[in-house]
Amino acid sequence: MRPGPTQLAFGPGLTLDAAADCVHLSASRPLWTLSSALVGGGFGWRRHFCNFHVDKDYAGSAPAADLVAWLAARRLPAGESLAMMTAVRLEHLRVEAGEGVLVAVTAGAGNAVDIVAPLAGDPRPVGTINTLVLIDGHLTDGGLVNACLSASEAKVRALHSLGVLDPHSGTPASGTSTDCLAVAATQAGDVTPYAGSGTRLGRELGLAVYRATRASLMASREWRRRQEEAAHG
Repeated sequence: MRPGPTQLAFGPGLTLDAAADCVHLSASRPLWTLSSALVGGGFGWRRHFCNFHVDKDYAGSAPAADLVAWLAARRLPAGESLAMMTAVRLEHLRVEAGEGVLVAVTAGAGNAVDIVAPLAGDPRPVGTINTLVLIDGHLTDGGLVNACLSASEAKVRALHSLGVLDPHSGTPASGTSTDCLAVAATQAGDVTPYAGSGTRLGRELGLAVYRATRASLMASREWRRRQEEAAHG
């Protein structure tokens, strides 16, 4: 994890400030964004992208309100911000770059689930894969949806490459039950409605998501192994 603000080479300029309680990526100008985040979800112009750490026992009854409060404490305007939360240690953040693409992922698989397995109301431990994809390009709204599909496919490939299983069904996991995804574009250059696997953009995006997700999962897995070894002397 990078100590203090770091300038990243991307589009109009991007600053990464990674601390133990929050990863904050700030763009020099708003990016057109599609996200499943509780704060800043749907389509909108966003300039601040935050991933907040919560304790594994966090059981807030109003998570969106908590996120807004945490943004306010950092003096970040909710209307220009996107906020996610995770119990994954933020030191497991991994950033990958491709041609016109930058990806930031925090991933834990304790909450792994196979989306096609029967829903049995089973309790699951905390674990989330939060993915932020930044694209230096001009995408239609449909193109942003296409980019979300590409990012999701790459996440699944990363899970499968590490043999992550749904602990309740024993089948390959497709994600966790609390994953969050955001795709943001600078809207610079020629307009494109495509960001799938048949495009260079889709392949660059997919490879960056795959690498970042896999690396973050491996870091999280290694940390848990060290914790278990310490607990058993």
